[in-house]
Amino acid sequence: MKTTSLKTVILILSAVGLSGICSLAYSQKKQDAAPAAGATKITYVYQQGKQYKYQSDTKIVQDLDINGQSMQVNVTMNLACEVKGSGKQGENLGIAVKIDSMAALIDSPQGSNGGPVQEVKDKSFNIVITPSGKAVDLSGAAKIEYNSGNGQSNLSQQFIDFFPALPAGPVKPGDTWTVNDTINTKSAGDTLYMPQKTDYKFEGTEVVDGVECAKITAALSGTRKMVTQSGGMEIHINGPFTGTMELLIGVKDGCLVKETVATKMTGTMELPDQGGISFPDVMTVNATNKLVK
Repeated sequence: MKTTSLKTVILILSAVGLSGICSLAYSQKKQDAAPAAGATKITYVYQQGKQYKYQSDTKIVQDLDINGQSMQVNVTMNLACEVKGSGKQGENLGIAVKIDSMAALIDSPQGSNGGPVQEVKDKSFNIVITPSGKAVDLSGAAKIEYNSGNGQSNLSQQFIDFFPALPAGPVKPGDTWTVNDTINTKSAGDTLYMPQKTDYKFEGTEVVDGVECAKITAALSGTRKMVTQSGGMEIHINGPFTGTMELLIGVKDGCLVKETVATKMTGTMELPDQGGISFPDVMTVNATNKLVK
């Protein structure tokens, strides 16, 4: 079997980490079965002109066994932005976004690399979403490009799932529903194909920092299939994953208050250009997106 050096794999993981592998990728299609009628209709509102500040933090830990040697690589990604409602777009919502900062840092046995993504700092654009969170128009985000470390990327990948999907109809505490969907995205040098099943439950309402919030939890399962490039070398990452999600939505303002996601994939990393060599790859992702003052 052909061997590959630790340094080569670390360069690969740097490209993978900076390419946006942390995507939460929430399903946005119609529910398989509508929830029973209830007292609470949960939708996004985002009052026009009112400012909402968000801080998104993602931590990815990859544990690999490379030629019999264990290695861990840690990826940290951060995004701070301001969101304002910009008025109705028919039945949909206009959202104005301003990026305060964005950064990605990779720590490995060979040291650290990455840092702030200066190309997107202070950039502004507009997007359109449905009241249930589906991205309708991301063309404004797609115009903001930056170097991901693996070619040019753009902010549409960051905002395709920024607003998690909400139930299609009214729900009452204890209601459950299931969504099956497939995330299929492409950017420069990268593809991600991810069939996912999400089993949701409406837990009810609770007060968080003085804000009445609708609380939704979910169990996630699916398969992640990713192809990326590094230095002309093709890398495949493939494996099943499971996880959990907790979502808090402000009832009055109709805004995202907090989203917490934890997933674990147990799969493989394969290098087709290196004779098809593959390594066991365990990837743990913990991500939060929260409203801050």
